[in-house]
Amino acid sequence: MTTVAILSSVHSALDNRVFYREARTLARAGYEIIVIAVNERDETRDGIHIRAVPRVPRSRRPLLWRRILRMAIETGADVFHIHDPELLLLTPWLRRLTAKPTIYDIHEANADFIAVKDYLPQAIRRPLASLFKRLEPRLAQRESGLIFADDAIARDFAGFSGPKVTLFNYPGLDLVDRGARARPLAGREPVVLYLGGMERNRGSALMIEAFARVISQMPQARLCVVGHFAPANLEDELRADIARRGIGHAVQLVGPVPFEQIGGYLSDSMVGWVTWQPFAKNQKNIPTKLFEYMAFGLPVVCSDLASVRPYVQQQQNGLLVNATDPAHHAAALLSMLRNPEAAAAMGRAGRARVEAHWKWAHMAPRMLKFYETVLQGSHMTAD
Repeated sequence: MTTVAILSSVHSALDNRVFYREARTLARAGYEIIVIAVNERDETRDGIHIRAVPRVPRSRRPLLWRRILRMAIETGADVFHIHDPELLLLTPWLRRLTAKPTIYDIHEANADFIAVKDYLPQAIRRPLASLFKRLEPRLAQRESGLIFADDAIARDFAGFSGPKVTLFNYPGLDLVDRGARARPLAGREPVVLYLGGMERNRGSALMIEAFARVISQMPQARLCVVGHFAPANLEDELRADIARRGIGHAVQLVGPVPFEQIGGYLSDSMVGWVTWQPFAKNQKNIPTKLFEYMAFGLPVVCSDLASVRPYVQQQQNGLLVNATDPAHHAAALLSMLRNPEAAAAMGRAGRARVEAHWKWAHMAPRMLKFYETVLQGSHMTAD
């Protein structure tokens, strides 16, 4: 049996891409999977072995990298699959010490992501992003294969000549099936859902201002925000803004929840909302939440960005609005909440598109073929 070690120093072992999409796909195809990533304890789920590492501050990450390197070598794996750009520093050692192939899975337009990192001083963000934009493809050149989360990322690595594949973050079979069983949209409460991580570049300030406008015209409306906040003090900022506007009764900041629980929030909502702002990263990377909303028959109100236009057709499965205008967002939300039959029709159209085109079942064969190609060419030489 071929053993795959999946490595991350940043992502949770139960991250929806790392575990629920990719690791389970490989395990179901007969691979033995060991995930070395952030988790509370060692455990086995769905036949996948999780070896836990702690979540540590950035200043202590180099010590964690050494630990992950040692743990990875101890697995005796036939291939190593990394999910963080910082682990590109480990893969030359893995190839040299094990003579096994390494795969780099690129979730984000990382250079553009650096440009909006709030924890970095403003003065160094763009120079650091520019440096990383040149450095990342060079470091990736020696990888045995590359995986991209969308085509915009893939274009940044066009010069890579080895095996590569784009695996979109479409919802898995479990989520799609649960969405099919969700109760009709017309019978739901007027709840607007924001699902996923919230950052300033994703429209945190706009979200509260826009929803305050909604509440002023539709007092029974509610907003549910499910996901982590980055930086951590952003949650305190939002709570202060919510309190200042007097809308605390109408806004629920849930925080992060395990992936297997998101279906409950999707089932209880009437509209899915994407407030991302027009930064370079957001113009490239596709919000995963779009497909999760549509899998549950939710119409979407979405910032009009290049990344989402192929997936949101105006007045068909959602509404595209001026990304930076709270009034436009609020008007679109009110239109959905006040017209549940029209909203339900858009939700059904989105659900049909997921069923036909945008589910992980279409990605799994691509992934397995990619792995076969990497392993067929896996006679490694030392770097």
